[in-house]
Amino acid sequence: MSKNFKRSCIAILILLLSTGISGAATKYDFLTGLLAARGIDWSSSPEAPYNDAPGFLLRTGYVSDTVTKLDSPVTRRDALRWCIESLGLTFEAGLLTDYPTGFKDEKNLTPFERGCLVIASRMNPAIFTLSDFKNEKFAGNTNISLNEIRTILQRLGRASSNFSFDIIRNPIKGLRVHIHREGVPSGIPSWRFYADGIKSKAAADYFKASLRDEGYDVSIAGLNGSYSVRSQKLENYDDIRRLETIAGARGLKTRIIPSMTNPKTRIVPVFWIMLVIDPSYFRIMPIAASEGPTDLRTLSAIYSQNNVQAAINAGFFGILKGGKGYPIGALRVRGRNFTLPFDMRGCMAWNDDDEVLFAVAEATEEANYWPDMNNVIQAGPMLIDNGRPAAYEESFNTSLISARHPRSAVGLNAEGSWVFMAVDGRNGMHSSGATISELTEIMRGQGLIYALNLDGGGSTEIIIDGKIYNIPSDGYERRISYALGAVPHY
Repeated sequence: MSKNFKRSCIAILILLLSTGISGAATKYDFLTGLLAARGIDWSSSPEAPYNDAPGFLLRTGYVSDTVTKLDSPVTRRDALRWCIESLGLTFEAGLLTDYPTGFKDEKNLTPFERGCLVIASRMNPAIFTLSDFKNEKFAGNTNISLNEIRTILQRLGRASSNFSFDIIRNPIKGLRVHIHREGVPSGIPSWRFYADGIKSKAAADYFKASLRDEGYDVSIAGLNGSYSVRSQKLENYDDIRRLETIAGARGLKTRIIPSMTNPKTRIVPVFWIMLVIDPSYFRIMPIAASEGPTDLRTLSAIYSQNNVQAAINAGFFGILKGGKGYPIGALRVRGRNFTLPFDMRGCMAWNDDDEVLFAVAEATEEANYWPDMNNVIQAGPMLIDNGRPAAYEESFNTSLISARHPRSAVGLNAEGSWVFMAVDGRNGMHSSGATISELTEIMRGQGLIYALNLDGGGSTEIIIDGKIYNIPSDGYERRISYALGAVPHY
């Protein structure tokens, strides 16, 4: 970070935090102070003049709103949205639109703003609290003063270096969802735009040519039986807004994926979802599409074809010509063997008597291995064995073990409940992922005594009560071979 940038941040904060003026503040005032409070080094960015902090925020996508009339008063709902967006918490806010905020006038906020308020009032450190407001009313349309800006920015500055958020939900009896986020983005993002669902190569070529006429360098790829157009990395979020408008006019679905290297490598964002499944209400089963595990389908499709209330992607799989797939390693479902064990890789086996085995299997051509277990899945590596980090040699490559990736895992806690865990990754604004060691420590910290790593990367996905609770790293659901589902007892 440059000395000039540090001096600029300090000067802005001194101005906003020390002035005795208590009148209404403008959007320009707030956005300028927000950037300083977040401590983001934009001094070398070509996307904003050195004295144009609001322009930087808007053009880099830290604030995704289209903001006009910067000299107009800033409202409390403006400040709420922009704080949460600048912390990279847009997805989390969208996940909590139906969660009660505790404020008496929450109905006056949009669903997204309600999600923002849930986070802002429950995060550590909090930006807004019930005690800040008269009669516990947020009053989102209120024009905020410079005095209120000072309080908000002081709290935002603390959150920029020491942020965590945890909330626990019980969407269905017997299912407990723990949503966790820590760390915030500290770099300058770039963005990649995708337009999906183009029905033919000719239509994709035509759309590509029209975007090139608009000055955009794009490429074409096949995607789930249709075509997708992808942009180069874009530094100016105004281009994303423009491309969304163009694609929307053609009825195309769009994906926006950020790319970022966080310079503060010790403070990287990490998001995970943990689902605790009470065995009194649910059993878990391997589940696949109706045609079986060779028919690759999205987790949403597999979920909809099975009588389950929650699901997570399961073991590794390969892809054959023609789009068919096959499980890699052992898969046994209700006593039927689909595939046999891969040598020296972690497995989980269980039966209808609630007996469970976590073990590393040896390759065999015999179908009667572990005859007392009518369900077996294999993935690996083993993460936790009897409460301790597993120490088995499973011959995975260094990248899978030591690099940060999206992760999926299954395990048991000390109370005997099943646990599904999904850690998002490859998204510098939302979550950087976890190494195998980091995943192990997360799960041990949540009380697991046995755990197995599942397929991760773009396959990582978890669905609870019909809702996707994470961001697949590709920006869309990847087709997989099979999953694990929570099946209700009747």
